[in-house]
This record gives sequence, structure tokens and C-alpha cells, in this order.
Amino acid sequence: MGSRTSVAPGIERNSLALAISGVVTAGVGLVYWIVMGRLYPPGEVGAAAAVITTATMLSAFGNLGLGAYFERFLPIAGARSVRLPIRGLAVGASVGALLGLGFLLVGPTSEMFASPAQMALFPVVVVVLSGFALLDHISIAMQRADWAARKNIAHAVLKLLVAAGVAAVAGRLGMILGWVVTAALLSGALWVVARRALVQAARTPAAVDVDLPPWSQQWRFIAGNYGIYVASSLTPLLLPPVVIGLLGAESNAYFAIVWSLVSAVLVLMTMLMGPYVAAVSAAPEDVVSLTRRFVAILAVVAGVASLGLLTVGPLLLRLAGPGYSDAGTPLMRLAAIAIPCAVAGLAFTAICRMRRRLLPALLVQSLNAVVMLTLCALWISRDGLAGAGWAMIVAEAITTVLVAIPVARALLDRPPRRYPG
Repeated sequence: MGSRTSVAPGIERNSLALAISGVVTAGVGLVYWIVMGRLYPPGEVGAAAAVITTATMLSAFGNLGLGAYFERFLPIAGARSVRLPIRGLAVGASVGALLGLGFLLVGPTSEMFASPAQMALFPVVVVVLSGFALLDHISIAMQRADWAARKNIAHAVLKLLVAAGVAAVAGRLGMILGWVVTAALLSGALWVVARRALVQAARTPAAVDVDLPPWSQQWRFIAGNYGIYVASSLTPLLLPPVVIGLLGAESNAYFAIVWSLVSAVLVLMTMLMGPYVAAVSAAPEDVVSLTRRFVAILAVVAGVASLGLLTVGPLLLRLAGPGYSDAGTPLMRLAAIAIPCAVAGLAFTAICRMRRRLLPALLVQSLNAVVMLTLCALWISRDGLAGAGWAMIVAEAITTVLVAIPVARALLDRPPRRYPG
């Protein structure tokens, strides 16, 4: 850190680490919800899924786009390499706690929580998941995506073991605590390792040569990315309450087991932006080559994931029971069609982030969320969970049409007239 050397070869290495993590956590995540469906009543599974999903999305709001900020600027932070993540983690935890408290005032708490004690625990869940997510971005910015991969794989396995172990004596609280306690322990362990490496990097002679832009530009970057995070988080945040409100907690259990796998794919594809942005930040002269490699990686991941959802997904749903298979298979197949369409939108967001021109990406993300949520509200009550799949296809198709030309220009080495390095 602190020197501006080429890290282009690292984009494949770090992307591979994230891809392996994504595949393993998605597979274990599906097993998790299958096992939970066998060990817990559907209503308890649906309520726990709503709590965990909502807390995860609120943590994304509370992180204020700082993950992308770390990926863009931590590689060149020099002597500030330790202070930036510490302050970011503190800000994310503070804002996340406030958002958790706010949700308790306006959210569908009667369906999601069984007692006042569970409600009081909810802001703590948001804080833990905030740090859990930001540490992924810090690891990627340090060119150590393998650290994040190990943390996430360990969490996927441990939360399953804990929730299964307490199934006989706990309801939804067993699932929630198993998820959160293991996340907190693994986050603490990773932070110890990452902080040690950051301290060593900040003490090197090259660290004094800080290459950060003025704070005014950094704040504009953070604000723009926060808008993108908010827009991209609206759909996964609001979908579980929409499903519960229209179809009930039992239907949300069927929805959660499919959407956890779909979300894992989308999260992985979003995380792949990190190695690309970090690489371009350190080596802007390689921007065209890195952009082509990044889009190729996205396309391969999307194609493999789509094929897996179409072929293996329905078979796995049968293991959870006839209710999960009947309600979830149509949604899974439709989501498999929609995922390849998401490549163009994600590539466009990454290119805008790299160029620090975030308003176009914010507008596209906002439109995508509005279309998705509006169509879900209209179609879920009529078509069941399949309505969410059709809404996703339409939203991603519209996004692809809007961004096709600027993405093609970036791939064809036709940059904008001014590129802020």
C-alpha cells in the first residue's frame, strides 16, 4: 500500500477466491435453509429469514457505500491505511444501529419477532452484520480476497451447525443467534489479522507517499456510492416484507430458500467489482484490458450460476419438501433466466465507480429497484412467488437496454473525454 504498482494479475486470483467462496456459501446456504425447513416449523423459518435478510440489508444502508470507498482508495492510502478502516467500521456500526432502531418503529414486527427481547436484539444483529460485510471489502482492497473467502465459508458452515444443534430447544431465535454469534466471532478474528497487516504497511517507507485525492472528492465518491447502495438494497430489503404482507410467513419460508441462493449469486457478482476497481485504481493504464477481463469473469460466473439454478436447483428444492418444491421451482427457473441479464448493469456500475462518475449508475439502479418492486407488488398476489421472477426478468432487461452502449464503448477502448485517475 502506498505505491502505485500494477496489480493486474491479481484480478483473476482475487475473483477466483470470491467465486469459490460464493459457490461454497451458496451451496451451504441452500443446505442451511433445507435443514432449517426440516427442523423448524415453516412459520419460524419464514420469520427468521425475514429478520436476517432485513438486518443484512439495513447493514448495507448503514455502511454508506464505504466498502467501495475502501476498494477505490485503501490501496493508495499510505500512512492512513489503519485509520480509514477503523473510522469506516465505526461509522457503519453507528448508522446501522440507528437504522435497526428505526425499523422497529415502522416495520412488520408482529410477524418477525416473537418477543420484546427479540426486538431489542435486532439493532445488535444489524451492527454485527455491518462489520461482517465491511471486512470483506477491506480484505479485497488489501488484495487478500482469500481472507474474506475463508471467513464467509467458515460462517456458512458454523451457522448451520449451531442452528441445527439448538433446534430441539429453540425456535426462530436459535437460527438468528446461530447466524449472528458466529459472524461476530469470525469478524473479530479477521480484523485482528487485517489490522496487523495494515499497521505493517503503514510503517513502511513508501507509506508516507500518500496518493489520496482531496477530501472533497472522497466525500463525493462516498455520497455517490451510498446512493447506489441504497438503490441496489431496496429490492432485497423490501421483498421479504412484501411477501409476508401479501402471502404470509409460510410463503416467505418458500421464498427465502430460493432467494438465498439467487441473492448469493448476485452478491458474488457484485463483490467481483471490488478486485476490478482496486486493480484499476492502482494501474489506470491497464483500464481497457482490466475491463474486458472483468466483464468476461462476470459473464462466466453468470452463465455457470444460471445453469446451476436451472438444473440442480429444482432437485435440491425437493429435498426440503413438496411445499418448497411446488412454490419455489418456478421462481428459481425464472431467476436463472434473469441473472445473465444482470451482467450489463453490474459492469456499468463498476465502470462508473472506476471513473468516479456515479450519477448515471445511481439513476439506473434506482430505476431497476422501482420496476422490480412495483411489478412484484402487482404480480405476487396474482401469480404467487413466480411473480417475483417475472419482475426480475423485466427489470434486468430494461437495465441491459439502457447501459448496453456505454458498456460497449468501454470494452472497445472508447473512454470518456476526461478520466479522473
